[in-house]
Amino acid sequence: MAKKSDAVRPGSLTTYRKKRDFKATPEPSGRKEKAAKTMRFVVQMHRATRLHYDFRLEAGGVLASWAVPKGPTLAPGDRRLAMHVEDHPLDYRDFEGNIPAGQYGAGSVIVWDRGTYTLAEGTDPAAEIGAGKIKFVLHGKKLNGEFTLVKIKAREDEHGDPWLLIKDRDEHADSDYDPAEHPESAKSGKTLADIAADPRARTWQSKPSARQAAAPRRSSAVKRDPLPHPKSLMLATLVAEPFDDPAWLFEIKWDGYRALCTVEDGKVSLTSRNGLDMLKRFPGLTELSGAFASLPVMVDGEIVSLDSQGRSEFQRLQESQKKPAGLTFAAFDLLYADGEDLRSKPLDERKKLLERLIRDNQLVLYSKHVVGRGKELFEVARRRKLEGIIGKRGDSTYQERRSRDWVKIKTSYEQEFVVGGWTEPKGSRKGFGALLLGVYEKKKLRYVGSVGTGFTVAKLAELYERLQKIERKSSPFVNDVDANAPTHWCSPQLVAEVRFAEWTRDGYLRQPAYVGLRLDKPAADVVAEIPVDA
Repeated sequence: MAKKSDAVRPGSLTTYRKKRDFKATPEPSGRKEKAAKTMRFVVQMHRATRLHYDFRLEAGGVLASWAVPKGPTLAPGDRRLAMHVEDHPLDYRDFEGNIPAGQYGAGSVIVWDRGTYTLAEGTDPAAEIGAGKIKFVLHGKKLNGEFTLVKIKAREDEHGDPWLLIKDRDEHADSDYDPAEHPESAKSGKTLADIAADPRARTWQSKPSARQAAAPRRSSAVKRDPLPHPKSLMLATLVAEPFDDPAWLFEIKWDGYRALCTVEDGKVSLTSRNGLDMLKRFPGLTELSGAFASLPVMVDGEIVSLDSQGRSEFQRLQESQKKPAGLTFAAFDLLYADGEDLRSKPLDERKKLLERLIRDNQLVLYSKHVVGRGKELFEVARRRKLEGIIGKRGDSTYQERRSRDWVKIKTSYEQEFVVGGWTEPKGSRKGFGALLLGVYEKKKLRYVGSVGTGFTVAKLAELYERLQKIERKSSPFVNDVDANAPTHWCSPQLVAEVRFAEWTRDGYLRQPAYVGLRLDKPAADVVAEIPVDA
């Protein structure tokens, strides 16, 4: 628990007012009110860049507020992250409506739950919050019983004021409770979709951020270069070791799906390296249409799933058939903006402009870099168990090919392999035993080993169904396959991401483990990634 000197007592609306222009918005400017005998609470479900729940307790004449990404629950002991945000005025508690794109908090809002609360400990809620912990009993339409909000220490590199919202054990506890299964407003019975589709729903305008104000949209009437149509994305060469060089920029290597984002005439396209429409897989990213301050725009980046520490992991994108947690577009290069084809400009200029043009810095993550210090960044990536780093010459142009002006340095062995067949399962295992893997050498597929670990039961069933559809009679490999079980062959169409210990001297994989199926890379481009000297 935080010391009293570390915490902030509720009661100030200064930050709230700074974020809003009350000449342009009907949001309440608000004022502090006298403490009521009966204290009120509200939980507002808010679909902005991401869906979250705003949890608010009346305290000190204002609404002390926390953003709860996963929402409150009745499951006892479940620790929900709750980021403490600015206090809101009391008359904010009844708002349902829409906040337009480009405005602070853009999205739809409903009153998900509301009611009153009493303190389980102490007599002054503002003092309890100021001390870093408050225990209370909710009397709402959905939420009832005792809860605890407690301040926690922020992780390294974490911004904001993190707390935990915990449901205490009592007669109202429900281990199976999921807030997503109760999407209706406690005020109107409407859902967020109802509010978003209602042209008569209240609309609030908020003050744009400083970044938005500094980056006005360019008029479409200005004469401009035609949008480029890259034949390929710029790719990095794998090198063996990190290095320092003041002429180079170094970034974290994102672990996701590479994609080119284009926004033109209010429409967004998100295309993988092999031409797939990634919006079909991640429809939530259609919101990228309002994420940049210059249109048309073309941005190179990576579709990633970020955890609470900002780490990306490709496997999390595989686990959810719905919207993955922490879905984000990590933007690292700019090909077109302000009516100009920027591919011939130096990278450091392209990145400066890219950072300025990002309007929605929750859905879009600007890929920051360090200058010159590749070894130091690599050690950070290794300690945090990230995939690796990318080095880029600061003066490099955007080249539609694999180039040594961009290099990648991995903290472990991981790459893509073409699936050319499978083995029959043994014992109680269903589906298949192992995938037979290969890489292309001079347009011929060479067998390099098999992978039989890293699969869930669901993944085994899903992959086996796909394999059966592309089964063939003959081996696609040019060399012999040494398998310890009967084999089946398939057309070399599927590309699997595999983590392994090392390459053996004769070119086979040691200790491979399956990570996921790649949708964004054509099988014909898969070759053995052997590091070269930096």
